[in-house]
Amino acid sequence: MLFIKRLLSAAGLNNNQQINHSIACISTTRPIYLVFGESSDYPDYVIRKMSDEHDFHTHRVHKHLYQLAGNLVPKGVGIYEYAGVKYDFQLGVKGAPWFQIKSKIRTEDARARLEERLWQTLTEFHSAIAADSAHKAKKLHTHEELLLAYTLYKNTEHTVNTELEKLIEFAVRDLSKMPACTPIPQHGDFCLNNLIIDTSHVTVIDFEDFAITTMPMYDHFTLALSLPSCSEEPSIAINVLKEAQVVTAAQNLGIDSNAIRWHFLHHLLLRLGPWSSGEKRARYRAWLNQLLENFIEFNVNDTTLS
Repeated sequence: MLFIKRLLSAAGLNNNQQINHSIACISTTRPIYLVFGESSDYPDYVIRKMSDEHDFHTHRVHKHLYQLAGNLVPKGVGIYEYAGVKYDFQLGVKGAPWFQIKSKIRTEDARARLEERLWQTLTEFHSAIAADSAHKAKKLHTHEELLLAYTLYKNTEHTVNTELEKLIEFAVRDLSKMPACTPIPQHGDFCLNNLIIDTSHVTVIDFEDFAITTMPMYDHFTLALSLPSCSEEPSIAINVLKEAQVVTAAQNLGIDSNAIRWHFLHHLLLRLGPWSSGEKRARYRAWLNQLLENFIEFNVNDTTLS
């Protein structure tokens, strides 16, 4: 990782030559380098290689979100170049990712307290985004968003499910009767894996999917399905529809209780579109498909749908 140390020097971020940084690499489709000081238990810097326009777009989104949400997101340092390659620098934040702390959550009380903090973080994150004047004047028609998600789903699956088609018709009819709502750009993947958890603060990371939709509740379902209290059994996991935090959020957003399920259907269809079509998310996609099958089975025989 010698080139990272040279990159730090080229960026003017390694002026104290006495610091012997250690570097770890998280190997993903986009490598992430964590730069640690000698005595710190969290990284001084988080560095990502920038390869295409989407990476630069994500950098701009992150910069804007920091202006809106402050320390709910990591502070950006800037873009620096070394050997003809550009890198995005962020300051590290205190805390640890879920995989490092989940073994410490050993009781129901501890789990419930953690989940309450995560829901509160989502509320604060959305409140900061909703305060952006760029979105206040706009209105969103939820039935149109559902149809868009369904189109993306069909273009990805290349199949037609007649029972799902029937549900879409009912959902569009229901949602079209409801007033347009204020759009809220969603994080896109607000799950346990994208939260850095400290004893007194939770930081939101990874904005590559930000604004994948402005449909309210999308992030709520993403979080609910990732929590420790969510069963891995699809027929049980579908009960996130009745999760108290989900129901309360819907009420606060002015969403009719009967429409929550259609927001959940939108969530599943959008997740099962191009977002999960690659090998990286194949296992998760299979689980989502099981959730969708359970949703269809549960709702298609609902006598209120007529």
